[in-house]
This record gives sequence, C-alpha cells and structure tokens, in this order.
Amino acid sequence: MGIIKSKHIDYLNEKDFAEAVQEDLAEQSKFFKEREREIPQHVIDEEKVDRALERMRDQAQMDMFNDETMNWSGLR
Repeated sequence: MGIIKSKHIDYLNEKDFAEAVQEDLAEQSKFFKEREREIPQHVIDEEKVDRALERMRDQAQMDMFNDETMNWSGLR
C-alpha cells in the first residue's frame, strides 16, 4: 500500500465524511442566511419598481401591436 493511500485512509478514519459534509452544508446555509439580511430595503424597492416598469413597457408594446391604427398589417 502506498504512502498517499495510507494517509488518505488515516484522514478518513479521523473524520467521518458524512459529518464533514453536514458541517459544510450548515456553514453554507448560515452564510447565505446572513447574506439575505444584508440586502437594504431600498434595493428591494427599486427591484419592484423596475419589474413594474418592465410590465408597463411590455403592455404598451402589446397594445400597440393589437391597435388598428398603429399596426398597419391589421389585427393579429
């Protein structure tokens, strides 16, 4: 058996792999929960306004497309 393989086996014996994965997932979950709290309210409000403006633009395009006078090719 090679030196690297024996070192790897020793490493696996020291720490159970499943426990290591659980600890890592807990750390990542904690990190992302903290990041969610850091989003300022004005950023959330601006995003809502941007989405509303985009919906209004899309609606105006649809209305223009379905308008008899603006769409010379006729109603579709």
